[in-house]
Amino acid sequence: MRYTTLMMRREKIHALILARKNSGEADRFLTLFTRDYGLLRVVAKGVRKIPSRRGGHLEPLTHALVIISGGPGHYFLAAVETQHEHLTLRRDTVARAHAQTLAHLPIYLFEEAEVNATLFDAVHHAWQILPDLEIAKQQTLVTAVTLHALRCAGLMPDLAACQACGVQQPTDAVIMDARGGGWRCLPCLTSLSGTRLSLSPRLLKAVRFIARYPERALQVRLAAEESQQIGATIQEYVEHTIGKSLLSPPAPLLTPLLYAQ
Repeated sequence: MRYTTLMMRREKIHALILARKNSGEADRFLTLFTRDYGLLRVVAKGVRKIPSRRGGHLEPLTHALVIISGGPGHYFLAAVETQHEHLTLRRDTVARAHAQTLAHLPIYLFEEAEVNATLFDAVHHAWQILPDLEIAKQQTLVTAVTLHALRCAGLMPDLAACQACGVQQPTDAVIMDARGGGWRCLPCLTSLSGTRLSLSPRLLKAVRFIARYPERALQVRLAAEESQQIGATIQEYVEHTIGKSLLSPPAPLLTPLLYAQ
């Protein structure tokens, strides 16, 4: 994985605003995802003051052009210009929840300055089209981006065969096993816990296809319940792998003391 550092220069950068946290009376901490510099943790000084022209451009799920000053560990927002507010996305409760889940993936799976252009493109594209998709397709898209993020992070589950017996084409339901890094067929389980999130052989085949061809994920025909079953199973796999809930807001990424002036 490539790492790169934003030098101390004024440069316009396309950024997805993933998360924010208020600090003090007027400042705000921002977590930005950029195509060329990965995650950036930035302080926006004074944006919560009433006359501030920047505050309205810094909502999560926004695509913005930003100018960053400072250096590693001390980045500051110098200017911002909204490219896409994604208002339709924010007004759709289901689509917004999916978009927030995708926003948490870079934060939980990657370090600051760890560049991942393909994941940036995937999240950016998903934010654009989620409101236009039916419920089943929305979940399928989230699953595709999540599996791609796992692959980029080196955490992709082994979907080829059962982690215990090695069978490749199960005849019964399988359970995703985060500790084993893949799936197990039912006869190989030592416990029945987690069977609520099992995958039938047909759904396992769908997951394999989505993982291998994420750009063709929306071609997969799944009922809403099937898509939700796959989505819940993959989400639980990720959460067990990283030890965090993708539905919970990320913990603060910056501390006021670090940026105290």
